[in-house]
Amino acid sequence: MFHLDVSTLVFLYVMSSLLVVFVLWIFFERVAALPKFVREEADVWECSICAYTYVDSTHHEISQCPRCKSYNKKEPEDRLL
Repeated sequence: MFHLDVSTLVFLYVMSSLLVVFVLWIFFERVAALPKFVREEADVWECSICAYTYVDSTHHEISQCPRCKSYNKKEPEDRLL
């Protein structure tokens, strides 16, 4: 049979506990990675009054130009080409 004294048992207990904590730490670090940045899809608008090109991500049919404050209506995709 094995003969182990108290100091060896305490050492094995502490080292096994630290090993479990380390493995759990590595596991949860990989699982809880930061989410990747996903850009919201936005619409590119061109003002019919001042010809200013701007981006509006509200996805409405009508948008207000940030330069001249006029309202612009969304045109179908085939008319822009």
